[in-house]
Amino acid sequence: MGERRVFRPQRRDLRISPTGWRSGRGCLRNLRLARLAKDAGVQRFLYASTCSVYGSAGDELVTEDAPLRPLTPYAESKVRVEEDVTAIADSGFSPVFLRNATAFGFSPCLRADIVLNNLVGVAMLTGTVRVLSDGTPWRPLVHARDIATAFCAALVAPVDAVHCRAYNVGTETNNVTVAQIAEAAAAAVPDSTVAVTGETGPDPRSYRVDFSAIRTALDGYTPQWTVADGAVELYENYVRWGLTEELFNTRFTRLAHLQKLRASGVLDESLRFLRVGAGHG
Repeated sequence: MGERRVFRPQRRDLRISPTGWRSGRGCLRNLRLARLAKDAGVQRFLYASTCSVYGSAGDELVTEDAPLRPLTPYAESKVRVEEDVTAIADSGFSPVFLRNATAFGFSPCLRADIVLNNLVGVAMLTGTVRVLSDGTPWRPLVHARDIATAFCAALVAPVDAVHCRAYNVGTETNNVTVAQIAEAAAAAVPDSTVAVTGETGPDPRSYRVDFSAIRTALDGYTPQWTVADGAVELYENYVRWGLTEELFNTRFTRLAHLQKLRASGVLDESLRFLRVGAGHG
């Protein structure tokens, strides 16, 4: 992530941190980025957090005031960054934490390892969507374009609407079970089926999210995409661009792609590019 960019934004009063490092070192990098932004005169700092900070919340809709119960290192890192960046806020530096639901949707920087994107690809390439859990956990989903809309709304909102605030980003319509996500993927891909195997047992990560706060506080945030619409969009673009199993499992799967870049000497052990402009092919 480019600490250098802090000093060359088009608007010096705004800064977005979309980073998602999953370690203690990553938390420190995010805090350092926030400090650099503050020192550079940035007045508003947008941090991409996650709804997974709620962990296991049962069937009740959770608001931003709900207890945080992170169950993964990724979610734990988000909680820590929210706390650390809040601690350096003052009247001239306003952080806002956008707790995104799980992203989906076709985009120029495609991820095939997030749940709906993955299941649509699996349905297309194999004809069967296999759900290894029992399919009952709840997940909130949100389209990448609706996430972008939320960030744009947070950039222009009055400071008292965002200062040290956290907002869930998504829509209640897209609170769905894992089985429902699989069904949406299969419905979008002709002649595909769903198989719920249950072989890994129940998943403790289950939460339904209330998104009313962001709709009330931030003008311009009106999510447009349903899970079903997103599944169709993904399938149509996978066909259009000729998705193959090799691309699906390597270039568009983050861990596999990072491992490839490390092995080829493009990235160092800290996942920093060693060659300018490398790694984007």
